[in-house]
Amino acid sequence: MKRTRKRLLGVTVWAIALISAGAAAAHWMRTADHDDTTRRTIASISRYVMRQQTTIHADDPAGRLRPGDPVFLATETGQYHQAGRVESVLPPDRGVPTDTASSGGRRIAITWYDRDAPADQCQLFQYHSTGRLSEVVETLFPPAKQKAIRQELSAAMARHGEDLSRAFIPLVEDSLKQSLPVIEDEFRLAVARHRDELDDAAERWKDQLVQERLIPLARREILPIVKKHGQPPAEEIGREMWDRASLFRFGWRAIYDKTPLPRKDLVREEWQRFVEEEAVPVLEKHMDEVVVAIQRSVRDISASPAIRRELAGVAEEIASDPESRQLIQTILKETFVENERLREVWRGVWSSPEAQAAFDIAGERLEPVIRKIGDEIFGSEQDGINPDFARVLRSQILRKDRRWIVAWHTGASNGTVEVARKPMPYPIVYLAAERD
Repeated sequence: MKRTRKRLLGVTVWAIALISAGAAAAHWMRTADHDDTTRRTIASISRYVMRQQTTIHADDPAGRLRPGDPVFLATETGQYHQAGRVESVLPPDRGVPTDTASSGGRRIAITWYDRDAPADQCQLFQYHSTGRLSEVVETLFPPAKQKAIRQELSAAMARHGEDLSRAFIPLVEDSLKQSLPVIEDEFRLAVARHRDELDDAAERWKDQLVQERLIPLARREILPIVKKHGQPPAEEIGREMWDRASLFRFGWRAIYDKTPLPRKDLVREEWQRFVEEEAVPVLEKHMDEVVVAIQRSVRDISASPAIRRELAGVAEEIASDPESRQLIQTILKETFVENERLREVWRGVWSSPEAQAAFDIAGERLEPVIRKIGDEIFGSEQDGINPDFARVLRSQILRKDRRWIVAWHTGASNGTVEVARKPMPYPIVYLAAERD
């Protein structure tokens, strides 16, 4: 008897609590100045509490949804309120279409508790969070926030750019000045350590690329361009040198060198004289023409689509070669990353009193801007946590809000929770309207 009384008392208490909560919610909805989305949200929650719900079945072609995943109803104003949830995943024998099951899909049961938009009149789309860094960046930095941050930084640099430049440019210049000799020395040592591997790669590139692609390219495309621009000055230079050359002087010296007379190398001496006194002045005279010919040749070679395509293909082939790519990465890693002398140079420069003074100037000038940007990204003490940052925390730390469904009241349903083509952040549901 006592147990029966306790049960009756418990049921009575819960009934009174639910009725009071429902009455309070109804009164609050009637009296409070809230928008239509908020009223629908409260009404949806009330129907869920009072078990005013229906169950629908839908195909999940991606096979990704899980029990408990929420269903949000999108409104015309771009806001959302929860209209249901995934109740369960149906067993394979519950009428799953053959094509859906063969592709890894399945059928799910959705509990729906929104009476304003019947479930059979809504089109369903499923979204999921990948957890990738790119997704985190897109969530934390939507286009509007990126624009605001750029404006803040631009304004700060306009105000303090000259002061920061005067403070940091000498440090950067000093770093480069001291780093370049160290980088050059270490690069030589790294190349020497991997000389055998470089020789093997060069031999392989010679057989595969130079002989098969670069030499035919030079014959087919480059030589005609060089001949077109270089032949006229070359012929003019050749004619003038021929006119200046003395066959008699070369001839009798060659004969003299063949005789058993004591003095030799007269041809070599005549050649040196000819180069210094005759050939060099001719070349200097036509140097401007030679430079123009070289410039025109380089211009036409650079502008040739065939040459550019072939060289790009050669570079891509070398870059895609696993052995070559690994060798280049190793040399660069030893030159920059594992270079202890380079780290010592940077530590010396950026821990100096001059660097500390520059950091103090930057902190004094930029701290207000950085704090403001931090408030925009993470939230502030006055406004609370930023909704986008809250999304990231729930998704990355708590592993929540990984999958959800968005319903659009289109007037018809195809019975499938289609995979959305474009990503979207997890919806924010406002339970109360903002007040001034």
